[in-house]
Order: sequence, then structure tokens, then C-alpha cells
Amino acid sequence: MKTVNYIIILFFLISCSVDKTEIVPAKYNGKYGAINSKGKWLIEPTFDSINNFYNGFADTYKNEKQGLIDTEGKLVIDYEYDFIGLVENERVLVQTENHYNFADLKGNLISKTSFSDAEDFSEELASVQFNKNGKWGYIDINGNLKIDTLFSLAYEFKNGLAEVEIETIDTTTVNPKYIVLEPKLYDCTIDKSGKIIDTIEYKKKERKFPLIGSANTNTLGKLNRFGDTIMQMKYRAFGYPQGGFMWYKTNGKYGLADTTGTILIKPIYEDLTYFSNNGLAVAKRNGKYGYINNKGDIIIDFKYDDARGFKYDLAPVKINGKWGFIDSNGTFKIKPKFENIIGHFRKLNGKTERNYEYSEE
Repeated sequence: MKTVNYIIILFFLISCSVDKTEIVPAKYNGKYGAINSKGKWLIEPTFDSINNFYNGFADTYKNEKQGLIDTEGKLVIDYEYDFIGLVENERVLVQTENHYNFADLKGNLISKTSFSDAEDFSEELASVQFNKNGKWGYIDINGNLKIDTLFSLAYEFKNGLAEVEIETIDTTTVNPKYIVLEPKLYDCTIDKSGKIIDTIEYKKKERKFPLIGSANTNTLGKLNRFGDTIMQMKYRAFGYPQGGFMWYKTNGKYGLADTTGTILIKPIYEDLTYFSNNGLAVAKRNGKYGYINNKGDIIIDFKYDDARGFKYDLAPVKINGKWGFIDSNGTFKIKPKFENIIGHFRKLNGKTERNYEYSEE
């Protein structure tokens, strides 16, 4: 009995360690593989390309065709498709020319017929557009039709509900001799049985800091929620607020303001990103990249050819033509030896992860 318990505990610990592993595709000697946050190869660099991992799988190209690999580098779907989607419910969307279908993780197609268009699976259902009538419906993970082809558009399920568009026909008399059939579209919410739960009324989103003016004429300004002008109409662009801060752009340069409109950092940077969770933002000055805090203090000097924000306490930077990873002190934790890095570190079996946290107002 104790042996069984030890095995269960060991399995649990191994599972936890896998879940905590981060992975990022990297290019070395002309080929792509994937490394962990210690710089060790989880997948040896033998591929022509590797995209970001999602749910433990990534698409890869060879001879202009796309395949799918797992986190061990095993090819689970061969190079035979023009497009491969995201793995959900152990199914993945595949496309050949204008034909869509879904494959399981052994490469078997789940439907005998293809579709005009389709979306990734979510909550064990996928929306598909049928060739014969152009309407959308939903299939299950075995390719069976679960919600009939009734919709002009159909979107993914979230928390048991999905948004769809339904077309109805109204009769309208335009003169005594003719009756015109006029199509009308309605946005609705359905449940997993296909029952309409409610119609959707889109309301204009009320922003805490509305924009005024036009970016095309460099006359953007900012209001607060009370309609007071906090930044005059003379800017090219604004970032979303991060706490009490937001970047702005004017005359080709970036600076930082607070949400009262007070200028914290003058427009002196050629580029400025959002702030990472460690409080540092990538900035560019005199053609080189470095890192600053929200007071404008230079935390990591401007010496990199390229740089990205921090994720899992590491940031990818390029110097002397090679990419590596630094910590928040600017110390290289993974030496710069890679020809390219795809995105940022992600959890080994994770989904899409936002690199910066900000309010979309």
C-alpha cells in the first residue's frame, strides 16, 4: 500500500514539475528547436520552423506545408496542410486549399466531409460552415452535427454559451404591385442544445479615458470619465492605461504620462512598450534598446540591438546579432547564441499568455 502511495506522490510531483516548465522556440545554426528557462534544449534544433506552443503542441513548416509537433519534438501530424489551428479537446483545425476539417492527435480526420470554413474547438464543440448552404452549425469531437446549420455566423462557446447571427426574412411592401423580401440579421446567444437564450444588444463601450481628435492628423487628445480634457489634441497615439500610467506618442517620439494628464517622461524615446510585471518597460534611444522604470530611471542600459519585455523573470535581447535572455539586473541568464527567438517563454502545456497587463478601458 505504501508503495502505491509513493508512486502516486511521485507521479504528482513529476506532473507539477512539467506544468511549471517554460518553453520557447529558438533558432540555432539555421534550425529551430525549443529551450527551457535554463537554456537547455527540450527539443533539439532540427526543424525549419516552430511556432509558439499552445496546450503542449506547436505548428511547424516544411516545404511550404504545415505539421504539428508535441513538446518532445515528435511529429504528431505530418506536413500536408496549408494551415493548422490550435489544439483544443484533442482536436485541431486543418486546412488544405479552401477545404477545412479537424484531425485528432494521431492525424486522423474526424469528418468524412470538409467545410467551407471553421473555427477551433471550444468546450467540445466547433463552429463550421457547410458547403451546401453556406450556413454555420456546430459539430462535436467525433464530427457529428450537434447544432443544425441555422446561422449566418457562429462563434466559439464560452461558459456554455455562444454568440451567433441569424438571418430572418421580413415582407415589405414598396408599392401596390410588388412585395420585396428583405433579409434582416439578429445577433443572439445560444446554449449547447442550440436554443436561443437571448438577443444581443451592443452598447457603445463607455471608456474611462475616451479619445478625441484624429491620429491621422496628429490631433489625438484624452478626456477623463467626466469629459474633462486631460491631454490636449496634439498627439499621434496613446497606450492603454497600466494602473496610473500610459505611454503617448508625439512627433515620432514616445513618453509617459499619468492618468491625470501630467507628463512624467518627456517624449525622448524612439520606442516605448508597456511595463512588465517587474516594473520595467523596453525603451529605444539612439537606435539601441534598454529598460526604464515609470520614473524614467534607466535600469538596464541602452546597448541592445533589439529587446522584448519580461516574462517569467526573463527578457529576450539581441546583441551582436545573437539572442539571449537577461534578468532584471541585466545579467545574461541564457547566453546570446541564438539566431532568433519566437515570442516569449510560455508554460509547457499552457495556452496563449499576455505579456503585459493593462486595462482596455
